[in-house]
Amino acid sequence: MRMFLAAFVAASALSTGAMAAEGAVLKLKAPAKVESLIHDGSAWRCTGDVCAASQVKSMPIGRTCRKLAAELGEIVAFNYRGKELDAAGLTDCNAAAKP
Repeated sequence: MRMFLAAFVAASALSTGAMAAEGAVLKLKAPAKVESLIHDGSAWRCTGDVCAASQVKSMPIGRTCRKLAAELGEIVAFNYRGKELDAAGLTDCNAAAKP
């Protein structure tokens, strides 16, 4: 799963130039119920269980993950502005996910 996420981020970075430094990508436990959403001023696009934004604001990774989990559901991997959320961070993040 991490390999898929890393490959997705790398491919996106090649096409946008700045994705790894300024963008974000997440993998959901279940397919997203929306194709797009605006979160903290960033446009997110979802395909299946993967959602990505080419540019996001510089915010605390845990706070952002919790807010997205509340909107999208349980997150199993989260890379935000080049940082990957660890297992403890994901557990905290998913406490905000609606069942």
